Amino acid sequence: MEHMHLVVNLANESSNRQASTIANTGIFIKINKALLITKRQNFFHNEEYYKYAIELKVNGEYWVIFRRFSEIRDEHDRMCRMCPNLRKEQFPPRSLFNKTDSFQIERQQKLETYLKNYIQIVLGESLYQFMPNAKVPGQSDQTIKLTKSIFCERLNFFQESTEDKLNVQKLGWKSFDI
Repeated sequence: MEHMHLVVNLANESSNRQASTIANTGIFIKINKALLITKRQNFFHNEEYYKYAIELKVNGEYWVIFRRFSEIRDEHDRMCRMCPNLRKEQFPPRSLFNKTDSFQIERQQKLETYLKNYIQIVLGESLYQFMPNAKVPGQSDQTIKLTKSIFCERLNFFQESTEDKLNVQKLGWKSFDI
């Protein structure tokens, strides 16, 4: 059974910092918080891990997903097989024993940078069609507005689950002012 027993504010003083932006796309991403989850393994042992609160905003549509470091790492490994350019991106290091706040803050910042680059690389050239001044082949000066739906269709990893929505409700989070 999972139990959320602590919300960790990873950014502390920098919680008002700007979200990472992917230029000219209307995509913003920010990781400021993490949930410390305790999962009872047996009578003598509990497993603890963080789930990072990844805030996303695509042209005004806002949502939050919660992902473990291992889930983000698994997605990186999976996508590296399909998208060779992603292999060049440095993924934050794994640590089994370092649970200090300073390590978590540094990891959070590296994960946010990685996810921003991940989005740019995986969406790749299709991203140009969502840029305000780009020309869509076969159409005059029209651009397509990127929506949450289109974004999540192309990048399933960022799809909001029912559990994500429930976590946001349980914690009483409205918006992180991304």
